[in-house]
Amino acid sequence: MSERLTNILGYLTLFAILGAIWVLFGEDPTRDQGGRGEPTFVGLKDSINDVAGLSLTTGDSKVTLEKADDTWTVAERNGYPADLAKVRDFLRGVALSERREPKTADPDRFDQIGLGGSGTAVSLRDGKGETMRAFAMGKQSTIGSDRSLTYIFQDSDTRSWLVTSLAEASADPAWWLKNDLLDLKDTRVRSISLGGTVLSRSLNAEDYTIDGLKDGEEAVPSWQLNEPARVLTGLSFADVRHLGNPLAAPKRQVALVTHDGLRLMVTLYDMDDATWAQVSAIHDESLMSEGEAGPLPDAPADGAAEVDAINAKTRGWFFKLAEGDAEVLMRTRDAFVKAPVPAAS
Repeated sequence: MSERLTNILGYLTLFAILGAIWVLFGEDPTRDQGGRGEPTFVGLKDSINDVAGLSLTTGDSKVTLEKADDTWTVAERNGYPADLAKVRDFLRGVALSERREPKTADPDRFDQIGLGGSGTAVSLRDGKGETMRAFAMGKQSTIGSDRSLTYIFQDSDTRSWLVTSLAEASADPAWWLKNDLLDLKDTRVRSISLGGTVLSRSLNAEDYTIDGLKDGEEAVPSWQLNEPARVLTGLSFADVRHLGNPLAAPKRQVALVTHDGLRLMVTLYDMDDATWAQVSAIHDESLMSEGEAGPLPDAPADGAAEVDAINAKTRGWFFKLAEGDAEVLMRTRDAFVKAPVPAAS
């Protein structure tokens, strides 16, 4: 092979290598997309408080979050309050995100990093409904110990990027709901009624007993008797819907009564192959006079105001319960009484 031909092949090889490097790491100089360590979303750090709308779409799933004053709501759930911590974490991550590594510029490879059909389209809007920023969010990186690295793509970029700080997010409206419905102190509870089964305890007692326990019957261990109170005092839900009337007849009435006059009613329904709850409360001062004498632990300063707050939160809404919680609230008396041991022959 002649020296001239060798030189030509050498130059061709060099050009091929340089072309490959440009494909992998090159950036279009006509686009101001930034580089490693620079902000992912230029300008949003100073204007993130102007965001008044947030939309995420993945396939057929979409959620629209809207801000009014300091409250965020979920549009697809009739304006039920969103979890403020989740919204703030996501927006804070967008504001602070930095570019870590440039990645593929080939759209045919976007599916491998969650930016293709399985990607999540994110849109941030201001109070006038105008788009402040839009981008696609893909998989989180599992490289190293930093689990917050996320693949993203913006139309203003020539390639995808691996960026920092983006918080977990979902296009499922239920994921964003503020799902902690009740937060009552367990020490207040006087009795729980599950259908015809009543679990009660005296003032300042820790454990419940079964009303009407017959001779020879023995209750299950205390932790099992305490489970209905645990579910009700910290009642949460998996989803919510706004209905004027239930779509089915109730399958159970559950009641919680406190020593200080709160009477909480939870009505359970079967809808869409799940258990849904309707919740209401009343303040009954007569319960205090009927109860035992003594200081009332953790009683609210204004029981009537507490009831008003509960009803304001629950009126018109039906709450989808987790399967485990629904199972506890549907237990019958047999679940709280030990099965008799057969006599030895």
